[in-house]
Amino acid sequence: MKLLDAISIAKDLGYYFKIFDAYRPSYVQEALWSFDPNPNFLSDPKKGSPHTKGIAIDLTLIDFNGNELDMGTKFDDFTKNAYHLSKEINKNAKINRRLLLSIMTLAGFDFYHKEWWHYQLFNASRYPLIKNFFSSRVN
Repeated sequence: MKLLDAISIAKDLGYYFKIFDAYRPSYVQEALWSFDPNPNFLSDPKKGSPHTKGIAIDLTLIDFNGNELDMGTKFDDFTKNAYHLSKEINKNAKINRRLLLSIMTLAGFDFYHKEWWHYQLFNASRYPLIKNFFSSRVN
C-alpha cells in the first residue's frame, strides 16, 4: 500500500516514478558483491539486504513526458555525490532530491542516506530473507 500511496502523491504533483530495482534474488546480490564487495554501498549477501527481503525499492521521479528529473548523479553512482545531503550537486538536483524524499517519507518509507534513489520499509531487520523465490536465473 505504501508504494501506491507514493504513486498517488507523485501523480498529484505532476510526476511519475521510474523504478530501477526492487526485489533482488540472492544470486543477484551475490553477483553484485563478487563484482564490488564494498559494504558502504552493498550488503553482504550472507547477511541479506532490504532488496533480498523484498522490502526495498530504487527509483527516481520522471515528468509526464518520461524525462528523469535531475538528481545530480545517475542511479548506482557509488560516490559521496549520491548521498541525500550531498553539497556537491547543483541546486536543482537538491530540490528534486528533497521532492523525492518528501513524497516517499510522506507515503511511509524509510530511506538510506547514502543513496538518493533507495527507499525501504522501516525496521528492515524484522523481515526475513526471501529464500528460493528465484533461486537461479531464468534463460
